[in-house]
Amino acid sequence: MSALPNDPAGGPERGRDFTERLALLLSQYRDFDELAQEDAAAAGNVRSLGRARKVSVSMPEELTAAVQRRVGRGAFSQYVTDAVARQLELDLLAELSGLLDAEHGPVPDELLAEARAAWPDTE
Repeated sequence: MSALPNDPAGGPERGRDFTERLALLLSQYRDFDELAQEDAAAAGNVRSLGRARKVSVSMPEELTAAVQRRVGRGAFSQYVTDAVARQLELDLLAELSGLLDAEHGPVPDELLAEARAAWPDTE
């Protein structure tokens, strides 16, 4: 049984559109993941996605101070970079999940229960 039917409800045009959107999203995720893995291996498990570009970001003073206390001034940029990379990965996964839900409906409760039983320590 295929997770991506060739002719979902709405006809073949909708199926093609869904497949194209899914392929693009998966491509973006793979590109992001490959860059992160290559650079993490090269940098000794530090996430770096290539050349750095200086940007200006406004953050609440309390948050800035908390990060600086935790990592020091020298590691501030890397800490923020890691956080943004994690958020981008979560956003791409959420987009994929939404796309799959829209096309196929929610995951049935019995399958969720089966997955939870297989990985009980993930909750």
